[in-house]
Amino acid sequence: MKIIKIFNNNVVLADQNSHQIVLIGKGLGFQKKPGMTIQSEKIEQIYAPTESKWFSLFNDLLKDISPEYLEIAAQIIHLAEAKLETKFNEYLLISLMDHIHFAVVRHQQQIDIHNEILWEVKHYYPTEFQVGQTALGIINQRLGVRLTDDEAGFIALKFVESGLNHPQSYDTVALTKMIGDVIQIVQFQLQVTLDTDSISYRRFLVHLRFLAERIIKPLEKDAASTEDDIFLFEHIKKKYQTAFACTQKVVNFIADSMHQHLSYNEQVYLTIHVQRIINDLTK
Repeated sequence: MKIIKIFNNNVVLADQNSHQIVLIGKGLGFQKKPGMTIQSEKIEQIYAPTESKWFSLFNDLLKDISPEYLEIAAQIIHLAEAKLETKFNEYLLISLMDHIHFAVVRHQQQIDIHNEILWEVKHYYPTEFQVGQTALGIINQRLGVRLTDDEAGFIALKFVESGLNHPQSYDTVALTKMIGDVIQIVQFQLQVTLDTDSISYRRFLVHLRFLAERIIKPLEKDAASTEDDIFLFEHIKKKYQTAFACTQKVVNFIADSMHQHLSYNEQVYLTIHVQRIINDLTK
C-alpha cells in the first residue's frame, strides 16, 4: 500500500491494488510523503468503499472539516460495532463526522437543538443511546466540548439507521414524495436549482429523510415546547430571515398535506439547514 494523500499524522489516503482506501492509525502519516509505503502494523482501521460517490463526498467534507472529526467518528464507529455487535454501512463514517462537526459548531454558537424523540430513543434503543453517551465523552475528551444528551440521541439514531440489518419498514412512497415536494418548495422560494451532487444538498436530504420518517410514522406525541425552545426559535427567526421564511412555506405545506405541525425545534433545525444551502450558494 502506497500513500496518495496525507490528511494528518493519523489519517491517509492510500492505493491498494489500484483501489483507493482510507487508513487510520496513530502516526501513519508522520514524516511521510505521497508515494511512500505504509507500515501495516500501524493501521488500526481501513475504509475501502467501492462507490466513487463515497470518495467524492469524503473529499468535499474534508475541505471544510478538520480530519480530527474523521478520527473521532471512526473511533466512535469502532466502539459502536463492538458494543452493538453489528456492522454499519460505509456512509456512516461520512454522516457521523459531518453531524459531530455540525453539532460542535452549533453548540459553540449556543444553538443546541432539542431532540424531540429523546425519550423514545432512550427506551426503544437503550444500548445505542448508551453508546451515544460514550460518544459524547470521546468528543469532550478530544475537543473539549460537552454536548447535551440530545446529541447522544441523535447519534444513537444514526447507529439504528446505518446498521446493515436495519429493517426499512416505513412507507417509502409517501416518504419519497414528501421529500421531493419539500425540495421543490425550497427551490421555488430561494429561486435556485439545487446541485444534487453538492454536499449541502446531500446534508439537507439526510435531514429531510429523518423529518419525513417522523411525520409519516410518529413514535409518540411531541413534548411541550420549553421557554428555551421558544427563545431559540425567536433568535433563529430574526437571525436567518430568508431561510426562516422558506421554512414557513414548508411548515404550511406539511400542515395542509400531512395534517402535522412542526414543533419549534423542528422548525429551527430545518431553518438552519436551509441557511447552510443559502451560505453555499452565496460563497
